[in-house]
Amino acid sequence: MATRCGSTLPPRVMALLSDDARQQPRGQCLILTTVDADGQPRSCLLSAAELLVVDRQRLRAVVWPDSATAANMGRGSPVLLLIAAPPDVFHIRAEPRRLPSAPASSLARFELLITAVEVDVHAGMPVISVMRFAARPQLSDHILRTWREQHAALVYEPT
Repeated sequence: MATRCGSTLPPRVMALLSDDARQQPRGQCLILTTVDADGQPRSCLLSAAELLVVDRQRLRAVVWPDSATAANMGRGSPVLLLIAAPPDVFHIRAEPRRLPSAPASSLARFELLITAVEVDVHAGMPVISVMRFAARPQLSDHILRTWREQHAALVYEPT
């Protein structure tokens, strides 16, 4: 059972979303769940390269602009971000706010204001591994280039 542990990102989660996570074309799958207009949940898999820690209470996310996830967040649908940090799983609840477009990026940008963080601790059956992805070898350079472009969109601040 998940229990509330605050409304800021725990250090273990911040470490998983560090710049180091975008240096290799593989990593942990992060699950972002939004709610469609008809009330149905919709999950989307993200990499750490599509998220940026702004501070302990704010994240930024980039998603495909024509996706249901972008539409849901654009309506202000609350989000739930699940991040496994063995032996535990963190449930990060947040309110999205659309950000202005970044130059040279077609991605939809959002700031996520964290409203609650819960931790799911299973002392008798701890989480021992996470869901992971890896780019095919022939796509590694392309993925790393894409992640650098995503990072530029995430850190962009309009003047």
